[in-house]
Amino acid sequence: MSEGEFDRFIDKSDNYNHDIDRQLTEEFTPMYEGRTTLVVPKESLRSKVPPRTPAFFNPAARLSRDLSILIYTSFIRLNSFQFKKVPITLADAFSGVGARSIRVAKETPLVDKVILNDLNPVAIKAAKESAKINYVEDKCSYSQKDVHVFLNERNSNKKERYVIADLDPFGSPSPYVDSLLRAVTDGGLISVTATDSAVLYGKYPKVCFRKYFSRPINCTYSNETAIRILISFIGLIAGRMDLSLEPVFVHSHRHYSRVYVRVHVSSNEANKLVDNLGYITHCFNCGDRREYPLTFQLPLSCSICESNNRNKNERKLNVAGPLWTKPIFSKRLISDVLCADRDNYGARNDVLSRDEHVLHPKNHNSGGSMSGDNRFTGYYSEASLLPSQLPCSDNSIQVSSQKYFRHIFQLLHIARLELDDPPYYYTIDEVGSALRTSPPSMNSILERIVQGGFRGSRTSFRPTGFKTNASMEEIKRLL
Repeated sequence: MSEGEFDRFIDKSDNYNHDIDRQLTEEFTPMYEGRTTLVVPKESLRSKVPPRTPAFFNPAARLSRDLSILIYTSFIRLNSFQFKKVPITLADAFSGVGARSIRVAKETPLVDKVILNDLNPVAIKAAKESAKINYVEDKCSYSQKDVHVFLNERNSNKKERYVIADLDPFGSPSPYVDSLLRAVTDGGLISVTATDSAVLYGKYPKVCFRKYFSRPINCTYSNETAIRILISFIGLIAGRMDLSLEPVFVHSHRHYSRVYVRVHVSSNEANKLVDNLGYITHCFNCGDRREYPLTFQLPLSCSICESNNRNKNERKLNVAGPLWTKPIFSKRLISDVLCADRDNYGARNDVLSRDEHVLHPKNHNSGGSMSGDNRFTGYYSEASLLPSQLPCSDNSIQVSSQKYFRHIFQLLHIARLELDDPPYYYTIDEVGSALRTSPPSMNSILERIVQGGFRGSRTSFRPTGFKTNASMEEIKRLL
């Protein structure tokens, strides 16, 4: 290489880095989220649909990131005894500007190391700036690799596998689940997001079967069946690797479904996957819905109104599945999130007993009262610092944590009390339509269901939804 050619090579590299620095200066701005300052694209804060260039950041996913901080913290606290011999690591396979992972590094002292991966160099540069502003540079490392390459780097060495691995891609996570499962250690946690809601909600059933090995259903509780199809898909992939699953938390918000699943190495437990999967039949004529085991012969017509699906032009009895039919919430973990003392959450060995975390219904009214839970409230009070208290420029954007507090508290409180073994729910509007009258109140419905000898609870999937082991005909009779 001649001297002139060498100089041109150096100039190209310098110009490339200069362009990235210019973009960060002109097109990015600092903003507050939780207790963390994030450097994000200005356009993503102005546009209804966040652009992918110069880097991706979705402000509407704030709720998801808030929940991640709480779930990760409690998961590590409750299971830290299992990871004493290894560092607590978190891998963010699609990090973007690092909104989730930088917040974890800043707000979760229990995590020792955060590894961010993204092919976009501008996003990585923004993440580095955020880490610097928040004084967590030592906890963060960066990668610009294909997701499969990144996740499979530590597969050969079990001691180097991640304790927590997050997968939040554009659209479907199905192409990456194999690599994700290989990247997590025994007993570790994976968090997976799916944003292809049209597929999982039943608009494109053939695509859903191709991507998730399951048939969806387009109905009032499609957001829950989407979650259960996603867990079922992960379980089917995990079973090939002698891995079993333990769902600990799920939530559905807007266009995305998100699951938190613990992974265990156990061929014996993996063999029980067939017991955890099943089908749902839903009659669009009378509203009856039922759960069936995976090995059960499915009915051809509704047992209530005898509607069937033989006529392709009629939408009567539909079948969804296979999907996960067992519980999807760890009540112990949710109780820990709600009750844990945030002032002491830095101690890795602070693992409390289950009884110490149980909240009793008498302490909370049905509307999600915030009384009696000062420790949870304190976490958000600390997160709502004034701009002058945070290390950031004066023209930064402040996003209040308090606007999310009530939503998150109610979601967690309802999920802790929710009947999560029925894989579907009813809505008060459905009941009103079936009775051909104005919908009864939620409290009235649940009270009469319980008085009738059935179980009943609200559901975290929909404010107007409720769960019960009673059939639609029994609900109508009780009301």
